[in-house]
Amino acid sequence: MDTEGKKELRLDPPLFVTCDLDQFRDPNKKRAANDACEELDKLDAQDEISVSSIISALLHPIEPSDDQYKVCDWGINPKQFLPTKQAVIFKEQLFVSKLRNTNCKLNENLKIFFERELEQIGRFCLNVEEAYDGYMIFSSSKMKKGKGLVECGHQLKGKYDDKFLLICEKRSEFDRIDNTRVEKTLELRNHADLMLTAIRETKINEEVQRFKARIDIKDRDHVFVLDGGIMLLMRHLVCNNFVGNFEYYTMNLYGRVLRCNLVVSKERKIVRIFYRTYKNVVHIFTQQCFNDELQDVAEIFMSPEGRIVLHYWRGYNYLLHAACMPPKRKEPILPKMELMWRQNEQLSRKFRELKALNYENATKYLSSNSQLADFMQDYVLNLLRYKPTNVLEFSIMFFQNMSRD
Repeated sequence: MDTEGKKELRLDPPLFVTCDLDQFRDPNKKRAANDACEELDKLDAQDEISVSSIISALLHPIEPSDDQYKVCDWGINPKQFLPTKQAVIFKEQLFVSKLRNTNCKLNENLKIFFERELEQIGRFCLNVEEAYDGYMIFSSSKMKKGKGLVECGHQLKGKYDDKFLLICEKRSEFDRIDNTRVEKTLELRNHADLMLTAIRETKINEEVQRFKARIDIKDRDHVFVLDGGIMLLMRHLVCNNFVGNFEYYTMNLYGRVLRCNLVVSKERKIVRIFYRTYKNVVHIFTQQCFNDELQDVAEIFMSPEGRIVLHYWRGYNYLLHAACMPPKRKEPILPKMELMWRQNEQLSRKFRELKALNYENATKYLSSNSQLADFMQDYVLNLLRYKPTNVLEFSIMFFQNMSRD
């Protein structure tokens, strides 16, 4: 008995065992009339208390409020937890439009573009993809020139590491001047010794000119990026709430190294294009150094997520914008059916035959019923006298009154 009693009193709690709610006893159901020693010791669902609820009850009196959480200094930079690399990886489609009237002025806080100011002439695509050791940038554009018979545009493909150091980039632009096709290409590659190799090529019809140069970027404080890297860099600065000046070096298609500066304003703008309004827009100036003096060459308006809302170059008559022109409603052209039969010779001949037949039948009917001549004469006289605006309604009422009389 002692041995059996010890076995019955042995504690063996069923920890970490899956709970089957069907095995719990229904609290509304009456128990069978068993003795206390024979009654099984079971817990209802509402009797169970979780460990987390016990801890919450103990910590509730000393738990800080929500307001205290907001002002608490954790000593941690929250941006370190953000996936900054994923924030700049996306694709965007932009529209290229030409200003109809005059050059663009974007100095005011609110800029509105209407349909009468812009004429869409092309499209622009920018895509940033993730690479194993950095970023891949793809860009292309195509737009119409003049009367829309000539096209021009560009193609770009580049690669940068995680610190926005140039690995390689190739940009080509094509244009047509009169009957001549002009294509300019610039390709840069960064070697392990931080020496850039630049290859510039100009192709006019079948004639090709190539130039090659080497650039030493060792011990340089500022980054060296091309057009694709500049777009990637602006996305990174906007997504990280950068405010101030950011200097960098670049090279144009003519092989000239330029010192540039990005000015990210702290104040936000409001831009309205057609039917869309963009609020809290970041305003960025692009400056280039001419004769040791920085001059504004472009203005960019970007959303807080790093998407381009508006991109404008000083001195040029076209811009990039995100919102497209509202689609024009096409009015269906419905031919007038009463005139369509005239183009068919058979229908036209049939009409002439029936017209002559109807006139002949009407004349014959009136001649055989002479009493109708007075009524028709009275109808015509009343029609000329009152000159109703609705002849059909007047005719119906006239003959209805005649039938009553």
